[in-house]
Amino acid sequence: MYKGDMLYRCSEERIKETLSGLKKHKDSRKYIITRLETLCFKPETDDLGNVYVTLSGSSPDSKKIVLSCSDSSDNAGVCTALEIIETLEAEEITLTHALTVLLWNDEPAVDEWELLPAMGALCLEYLPEEIRGDYKDLKPKKSAKGSKQNRLNTHDHRFMFEVHTAVVPDRIAVADIVTASVGRPDFRFNEKLTKLTEDSAALCGINTEKLHYSPDRDTWIAANMLPTAVILVSSDDTRKYADAATVLLNAVLQADKS
Repeated sequence: MYKGDMLYRCSEERIKETLSGLKKHKDSRKYIITRLETLCFKPETDDLGNVYVTLSGSSPDSKKIVLSCSDSSDNAGVCTALEIIETLEAEEITLTHALTVLLWNDEPAVDEWELLPAMGALCLEYLPEEIRGDYKDLKPKKSAKGSKQNRLNTHDHRFMFEVHTAVVPDRIAVADIVTASVGRPDFRFNEKLTKLTEDSAALCGINTEKLHYSPDRDTWIAANMLPTAVILVSSDDTRKYADAATVLLNAVLQADKS
């Protein structure tokens, strides 16, 4: 890990340790929460079972930036999110806006909707009118014991960055998100955030490509809620994970200034 000219680099060695830990522990969700607690953070849960950890910013009234580490089964999202937290702590970097790390609930669903019981219900009121009816029957999980107050929302949160594992061999891709919200005035912020991520990669000297990406339902729903940028990286390649984390960290730092 090193820094220079205001750029920060994430550690592949730490990411290797995280990936090794994920593979050793049968309950990856519990392992992630334990790691966060070891870093002296207090995870909070909403009423849908999603887990949140927030790093304070210097301006308590500012909207938070969200770093989504997808669900606990997506190693790319988890490794990069934890590494960014550790880099911020190690380098003593203070953000203006608070940074919320979000671990989506990936408990087995009772039907084919995968994460939608958690994500669909969470984002329901933010979905476009024409498709909201498709999700009207989604309800919070009874097993979740968290508070509805902790939910992701547009009042407390400003941007969202995500990293997903995808079939992009030996390269990192910045997603060109395609959503049904293209006609909405605020959709331009998805495009701006994606451009900021591409600029961050160029600034760090990390090669990326723009990938035309029709996101899965999870990302599509989230992008209708908050401006979202997505990085796609090949599976279990720790060098690429470190590059993705570096791109994302510097994108977060740039977004924090805006």
